[in-house]
Amino acid sequence: MLIDCGGSVASIRNDVETIKSKIERLSKQQATDTYTRWGRSSCPPGVTTVYDRFTAGSYHWHKGGAANHVCLSKKPKYHYHYKKPRWTTLIYGAEYETHDSIWDNLRDHEIPCAVCLIPRTSVIMIPGRYDCPDTFKLEYAGYLMAGKNTHQAGTEYLCFDGNPTAAEYSSQVDHNGSLFFFVEAVCGSLKCRPYESGKQITCAVCSYSP
Repeated sequence: MLIDCGGSVASIRNDVETIKSKIERLSKQQATDTYTRWGRSSCPPGVTTVYDRFTAGSYHWHKGGAANHVCLSKKPKYHYHYKKPRWTTLIYGAEYETHDSIWDNLRDHEIPCAVCLIPRTSVIMIPGRYDCPDTFKLEYAGYLMAGKNTHQAGTEYLCFDGNPTAAEYSSQVDHNGSLFFFVEAVCGSLKCRPYESGKQITCAVCSYSP
């Protein structure tokens, strides 16, 4: 028996069956792959949205925890039989830290995400460009983002959609949690040129089918 969270059991089962049917239909046609679209709650046109909702990770000032981020489902399901363990780790929602930037309107808003299924293979993220190599298809392009280098928690570099939105029911209340900042190059061992200090680094998510 499972606890129903965010909707009726029947509704959740219907959602799961719909997702399964979409995956099975595409899988029969050709090879597939998935990627996460950070900063948007839906996938590009022609791409199947497997699920969407909350970008989440470790608190920005904690020394431990996970370095990677995940796209949490909007309809969590918990096992009915439960006993609280003595020790756990924690996960927090993520916010844009984009003050005084081109995304100033999104500062402190929570970040959405979507897991996308495509009828192609070999998805890669290319940092430093907003386009793809020849024979690759552009899934989306935007800006490279990560946690701030002076914070305690380590993070990964993620490619955020260039036309981002705030998560549903988000507000500009500063809850903190996991925080994302634009990435800039530091000249030295990273050569300038071709890179330039003070400019936000772009990125592209690309797919390929032989």
